[in-house]
Amino acid sequence: ISPRCKYQIAMAEDGAASSEEPKLSEIFERGWKIQRQVDSSDEPTGSPVIQNQVKEGTELLEQAAHMVRELQLFSENEELQEVATSSIRYLLLPVLMSDLMMRHVGEDRLALVQKAKDYLTEFLKVCKAYGVTSEEYQCGEPSKAPDMAAMARQRDATVTRFRQQKEEEQKLEGMRVAMETRGEDDEVQREYYTLLLKKWVHTAFRELSSIDQELQILEMMSSRQQGRQDSQPQAQNKANPHRKPLKPFILTRDRLQAQVFGAGYPSIPTMTMEEYLQKEVQEGKIPPEALNRAPEPTEAGSSGDAGVRRVFPDERGEEERKQAEEEEKEEQDDQEQLRKQRQWDDFKDDHRRGWGNRQNMG
Repeated sequence: ISPRCKYQIAMAEDGAASSEEPKLSEIFERGWKIQRQVDSSDEPTGSPVIQNQVKEGTELLEQAAHMVRELQLFSENEELQEVATSSIRYLLLPVLMSDLMMRHVGEDRLALVQKAKDYLTEFLKVCKAYGVTSEEYQCGEPSKAPDMAAMARQRDATVTRFRQQKEEEQKLEGMRVAMETRGEDDEVQREYYTLLLKKWVHTAFRELSSIDQELQILEMMSSRQQGRQDSQPQAQNKANPHRKPLKPFILTRDRLQAQVFGAGYPSIPTMTMEEYLQKEVQEGKIPPEALNRAPEPTEAGSSGDAGVRRVFPDERGEEERKQAEEEEKEEQDDQEQLRKQRQWDDFKDDHRRGWGNRQNMG
């Protein structure tokens, strides 16, 4: 029996059935109409109205797909020209169900997206078998190093499909007008449904690219959530055992202050100067004669003790003489000295010690 005859027999049986049971064409048209309404609606996808329509349309299209499988309207051994004109539209069932499936909200997103991908893959497989398209969907595995040549080919194919889709949409608008005026014409219907299939093929390739990216994100989120749930019992078991009590610690102000302002180590002398020199002699760092040798005056700029000021007996006597003269002047109530002393006392009263000392030098 040819596919056309098989379809006619199935439709005759369908028409002879009880009038209470809806026909395949009626169920499909109702589901397709809901899909078009949802696609053209301005309502948010998560609104109750849209979600009810999505649920109703999905049930109708799944019922129609079940009836198509029972009637066996399509075969892998036939071509598109052998399919009855009124049956070509049923090839759209997988892609229409995928479109509504992607609009579901509030359920297991990973399962929904995977099911929508299966519908699209099945649709492209059937279209390739019937010669609607020569392209085949390649499930892209994420590679470590991107293939620039493959990316360029994919981009060119996407641009080509986009241009073809625009041309087919313009043709579909003209064909829709022809369908309204010559709806019973078999050739017009066949051309219209064929263009519709090609248009949805391009849409399916575009949707599959987005679905693959979304599936990667959802699988990553699912694995992380599963890993977090598996690690929670281990974390609880680690937290429950006896915990070692923490040692108390005390912050001492004096100790912290000594660490900041002090040397950070005990600065009490451990030996006298004589003991230190004796130790240096024993270690051979200085000769023993240096301990008994008297210091000799050196000229300024000479090596060794250059820049070191030595105080000799004559200088010490000179300082003592000056100090005695100052004391004698104070005792004699020298007016000039008293005036300078009073000015200095007044200055110290008005200027506290350390004012203006920018370099911390006094």
